[in-house]
Amino acid sequence: MLYKKLNLISEAGNSFYYSENQLQEIYKELEEFLEKANNLNNLHFAKKMLFSYEIKANNQVEGYGDDFLLIEKIIKQKEQEIKDINARKRIINLYRGYQYILENHNFSQDSLKELYDILSNGLLDEYDLTHFGKFYRLAPVYILRCGRLDNTLDEGIDYQKIPDLIDKYFQFLTSSYLEGDMVAAYIKSQILHFYFVYIHPYFDVNGRTSRTMSLWYLLDKEAYPFIIFNRGISFKGSKYDKVISDAKKSFNITSFLNLMLLTVKTELEKEYIIQNIASNIDNKLRGMDYQTLLYFLTMNGVKTVKDFTFFYNSFNDKKKALDIYKEMIMPLIEMDVFNVERYTKRFINNELPNMVLKINPGKIDLDKNIIKRVKIK
Repeated sequence: MLYKKLNLISEAGNSFYYSENQLQEIYKELEEFLEKANNLNNLHFAKKMLFSYEIKANNQVEGYGDDFLLIEKIIKQKEQEIKDINARKRIINLYRGYQYILENHNFSQDSLKELYDILSNGLLDEYDLTHFGKFYRLAPVYILRCGRLDNTLDEGIDYQKIPDLIDKYFQFLTSSYLEGDMVAAYIKSQILHFYFVYIHPYFDVNGRTSRTMSLWYLLDKEAYPFIIFNRGISFKGSKYDKVISDAKKSFNITSFLNLMLLTVKTELEKEYIIQNIASNIDNKLRGMDYQTLLYFLTMNGVKTVKDFTFFYNSFNDKKKALDIYKEMIMPLIEMDVFNVERYTKRFINNELPNMVLKINPGKIDLDKNIIKRVKIK
């Protein structure tokens, strides 16, 4: 098997590498999909996803369950109503960070520092601030796996080697390697994503910075459909952490890239389905309707209101089943997007029975030949 060696090295001097052959099948699948779903390839789509869906997803990867409505309030500058100061900071920081990458096109250590200052504003503790150099940390850092203290901690690379490896990062970013089509640009963005996480140049906010830098690269290359990759990561749980951990040890990043390609293809299919539904109804989908359809398409198996409640509460601050039904499910039933297939013997509350839901097939008329990763029924 042939491997592609990268000009990106570990702190011990080993080169990271990947297998192009193992990515060919999903590469071709993405190319074929984008030929037919070209309505996703525009800056308007990218901006719509960045604000507020990708803000939620980028923070959700870190374990934060900020509600979509909370994010919308903060973006609309009603953040003074939000009592959770840390939630306000991490949401508004990403919002301003995304504004920054939309308006700037110069990749450098100075612009990275400006971006990091925006993303980390008000989130760093005293130790972080007092052990920080001009650009990067000046002390060791320990990394939580899956955000859990009971897991074995990884140690970030020796801080003295950060400048040299960051130079490699920017040399790779600005090189002509993997330029040509959008899928290639996405692969390169995810190599950058992995390598930044490997370097771990800061004490905190490394993950959000790495993923935002990858978003920045995709915007610069006008690979607009792929900016939804954070959302896919947020649904992968420990798989994301595992492929990164394995790649750090083996220097082979093929599994990481394969996961990121499969993940983004799944999210693109969901987008294609949701936009198709939106074009087949009289009402305009609200942000919460969009979120409901996204979660519904992500779920597996029989889909009841109770199941949806459990799924929703896995990724958001918890709500009661009846509130979720009224806010998210009932509006789509009234729009005839959801059909009630049958009622179960269980109840949502004392009066309302639990129900099995499905998407109304009369509201979908898409090309099913390019839907390979998402089950609509």
